[in-house]
Amino acid sequence: MAEVGKKLRLGRVLSEDDKILIAAMDHGIGGPHPGLENMAETIRKVIKGGADAVMVNPGIARQFYQEIRRKASLVLSIPTDPRYVKLAVKIGADAVKNTYFGSLNDRERLSHIGELAVECLDWGMPFLAEIVPMDMETRKMLIEPQYVKAAARIGAEYGADLIKTCYTGTPETFKEVIEVCPIPITILGGTRMETDRQVLETVRGAIDAGSAGVAFGRNIWQHKNPTAMTRAIKMIIHENANVDEALKELKIYRVIQN
Repeated sequence: MAEVGKKLRLGRVLSEDDKILIAAMDHGIGGPHPGLENMAETIRKVIKGGADAVMVNPGIARQFYQEIRRKASLVLSIPTDPRYVKLAVKIGADAVKNTYFGSLNDRERLSHIGELAVECLDWGMPFLAEIVPMDMETRKMLIEPQYVKAAARIGAEYGADLIKTCYTGTPETFKEVIEVCPIPITILGGTRMETDRQVLETVRGAIDAGSAGVAFGRNIWQHKNPTAMTRAIKMIIHENANVDEALKELKIYRVIQN
């Protein structure tokens, strides 16, 4: 029965085209961020723009579930503690996400991904593993294909259902990542990009490579118009729009809203 529950929840997380746009809004665990001061308002904006799922921490889910209910899927960001999987079931989440930033050689820490995967299997809960390879001396993300391929494959090997990881910079190199990972991959947005075009080119490149979609945070809710940016990203993911078409929609939508 747990496997049936997992399949049903995955069907709510991934759209009919097996693609997904996640608005990642779980950054407040480190304190308030510009753009996330009013969570109810920001949740409404990204859902209005067409986000398939909202990713938040447990406390935010409990306080603002009415803003999400029947409007978007709920991905619950949880720590590396299997007890939170049961909490996610109680809250009514459609999936859980756990984050690993660090060395891909740290097998002891990475093994906790497997523990969460087992717990998620027992409860019928889809598991999105965010694995970000890091240079521990410089504290920088490693986006070269060999590291991202390893990160994605490690998550799949431990039993995750979905992966969130870095974009390697080009469709050609990211396709290498897709080819070695047997489960759907979403890309993270990282720090705020300099231009709207850069954001949309990143999305288009990931989709062209075979990505299932994106899990973007700052590049959505720190935009001057989160609804318009969400809408533009959605066009690329679900409507196969090119970057210029999405940019045009972004500009039109901003004018209409203003």
